[in-house]
Amino acid sequence: MSMLDLVRVEFKLVYGDLFRRKSAFITFILYPYIFTSFTLFIGYAVGSPRGFVERVGVDPVVYMITASYMLMSIFSSIDDLLWRPLLDLHIGTLPYIIASPVNRLKYYTAIPIPRLVAVLLLGFTSILPVYILYYGLEGVAVVFVVISILIVGCLTMVFFSIALAMSIHRVGESWRMLNIVRPVLMILMGVYYPRMFMPLASYILSSFIPSSHAVEAVQRFLMGMSSDIYILIVLAIAISFIYMPIGKISIREWEKSRVRRGVETF
Repeated sequence: MSMLDLVRVEFKLVYGDLFRRKSAFITFILYPYIFTSFTLFIGYAVGSPRGFVERVGVDPVVYMITASYMLMSIFSSIDDLLWRPLLDLHIGTLPYIIASPVNRLKYYTAIPIPRLVAVLLLGFTSILPVYILYYGLEGVAVVFVVISILIVGCLTMVFFSIALAMSIHRVGESWRMLNIVRPVLMILMGVYYPRMFMPLASYILSSFIPSSHAVEAVQRFLMGMSSDIYILIVLAIAISFIYMPIGKISIREWEKSRVRRGVETF
């Protein structure tokens, strides 16, 4: 199968499920507003928004809606990669996938694309109204810049996620490890707590996560610090390609381990 065929199949799978579960689809749209409202409620209760602006350089409403949207976009894209091996194992399709002649790297690369497209389109229902409210018509241009950088951030996480998922799934009870790793990734990506304010050790560790550089690029753009944006984007792409051979090896080693263990029933 070609890459186009794989993407087409994934689109049918993801969008069929998305439109069938109407409540989940509505929650999907409202998530940035829900999370932003909760965060701002807590923030306003313990501090002044003026202090946030002085420290970060962006209005807290704009910052939090953007952060919520970035978090939703990145994790909606990579979660399919992180959890798909477990899903295939539990529903019994894993042996057929391993036995198929499909290029595994192409297969796993195609998995996050449909959901990524959906999330990026939903940017026009989440951040666009807020940006227009704060920036006027210039907010439309700001949205396109943010979404363009975010596309890079999401795509650069594909090979990283493949390498991470396959390494974790070689360990027993991998679902427990995933529930630990995901919150750590959320922190290190610097979505809510900017990397520029992190301790040096955390900043260095976060640098190995490709999308963290794209997240920082968006934040710097909103802060009016546009000089380093292109460097951060190039850095995210470069780090992503480093993970490509690692991901390929991880897939092969994970499949070998599954073949050795044989078929499992649940």
